[in-house]
Amino acid sequence: MEKKDYQRQVDLLNIELDIYRQIGGIAVKALSTETILSQLMDFSLKAVQCSSGTIYIFDEKKKDLTFKIIKGPLARKLKGRKMYADQGIVGLVATLKKPYVSNDLSKDKNWLPIGGTQKNVMAVPLIIKNRTIGVMQVFDKKGGKPFKNEDLKMLSSIANHFAMIMQSASVFNDLQNRIRQSATLQEVGSLLISSLDPKIVRHRAMEAITKLMRAQTGSLLMVDEKTHELFFEVALGEAGAAVKEIRLKMGEGIAGWVAVSGKPLIVPDVLKDRRFQGKVDKKSKFRTRNMICVPVVIKGKVIGVLQAINRLGGLDFTRDDLRLFQLFSNQVAIALDNARLYQEIKETFYATSEALAEAIEKRDPYTGGHTKRVLEYSMAIVKFMEGVTPEFAELLRLSAVLHDIGKIGVADSILRKQAPLDNDEAEAMRQHPLYGVQILKHVPQLKDIIPGMLYHHEKPDGRGYPEGLLDGQIPLVAKIISVADTYDAMTTTRPYRKGLPAEVAIGELKKFSGTQFDGAVVDAFLKAFEAGTVQGIVTHTGADINILSPAAQPENRQPEDKPEERGA
Repeated sequence: MEKKDYQRQVDLLNIELDIYRQIGGIAVKALSTETILSQLMDFSLKAVQCSSGTIYIFDEKKKDLTFKIIKGPLARKLKGRKMYADQGIVGLVATLKKPYVSNDLSKDKNWLPIGGTQKNVMAVPLIIKNRTIGVMQVFDKKGGKPFKNEDLKMLSSIANHFAMIMQSASVFNDLQNRIRQSATLQEVGSLLISSLDPKIVRHRAMEAITKLMRAQTGSLLMVDEKTHELFFEVALGEAGAAVKEIRLKMGEGIAGWVAVSGKPLIVPDVLKDRRFQGKVDKKSKFRTRNMICVPVVIKGKVIGVLQAINRLGGLDFTRDDLRLFQLFSNQVAIALDNARLYQEIKETFYATSEALAEAIEKRDPYTGGHTKRVLEYSMAIVKFMEGVTPEFAELLRLSAVLHDIGKIGVADSILRKQAPLDNDEAEAMRQHPLYGVQILKHVPQLKDIIPGMLYHHEKPDGRGYPEGLLDGQIPLVAKIISVADTYDAMTTTRPYRKGLPAEVAIGELKKFSGTQFDGAVVDAFLKAFEAGTVQGIVTHTGADINILSPAAQPENRQPEDKPEERGA
């Protein structure tokens, strides 16, 4: 070998080693596919001493090639353009998976001009797992020289190295994506089971769809067993309100088909699917392109349908997306079932408590409906109080239902007396909150409602019972029940006195606000009254009336009532 050829071989080897070192640096970086391909093009042009080149991405299904990376004067003109796989030199390289060199394009019948004045070309396939993913070609070796075998070896070697990097990047991205999906699914699962409120569960499920499925929007349709229809329980986006007015018959539309068949479905193009119902888009003015739809199944029964709509990035939903969406649907089903069971248990508990309160009222023919009205007044008040949580409202509801449970321990002769109580009878009646404590303390789950029941006859000025607490010592729930209880007592009629008109009772609450009643609670009651909420609650008169207030209640009524003794 001549010294000149030997030196050329050494120079080529050094160039190749330098390129591989740089390639190795790319392999450990988290770069996008386009960035990796762009750097591949730069390295290739440097190695074979060319000034321009292109990389095509090959779509095996569509049998076309897209200009992805272009270096040189034609970059702006060609970027994003496509050509068929049976066209030109690039098409041959993609389909035959073999490199191609042409040193005189003017005489090459396979050459398909792309613009410019290219003299010669060298093209190699990019292959991963025996599958062509693209083609790289370089043009016009510097100095007008022809391409040699050593150039082809260099370009093929670089292409092979980059194919391995692309494969590793694909595996890494897939792994990262699965890790992200798994983490999101776990996060969503924890979020779903963190609440037993069905509405919260359903809304959280919808909010999770867009994040988990990388979709533009989503919806949850529930099955109405009475009408055999699907209705939009939750629909995200600006069109959500309009969509919620729409109902689909079972079997109607894509969601209806999924509900009836119980099978998941991917729809790449809804306009090409005969099951698609355009009336939803027409009503919402939303453009549905594609969707993925899965049933929500509880104990073998379809109770609803989840939809993820319009995959972001202009992409289609995949089988992997479907698998993930089904796992998500299972989590939603479990969360909804838990919420449903909890709701049933809670409603059963409330119904039992209300039945117990009603049974106690039956002992006194003049107190029918009192508990129900005190409950309704209390809930009307709490709606106009600031900083009140849903949990507090639930506590108030149960406390109001059971506020007089202690009267089960009061003698019938006192409860049913149709005249004012004497001092001893009144004192006996005042024991009913303490009797209530004795009853409820045996039920640990009811410990939180004891304060509202025990202290609803306490007064801010310390003149209440059973403990004579001052304002700051009285729980808010007890203060609310106190106002509700007193208003009901003042506005209902008993055999020995007629109920007061609402306006007069309101005046009494205002008069004793801050002494017998909490000022903020009275203000909230007045707002409820002005809003018409209180007037909507019926107050009865006659034999089934309910009279339970300090001014009219037997337990508080003295032989000679004084105006200032009206109230809790």
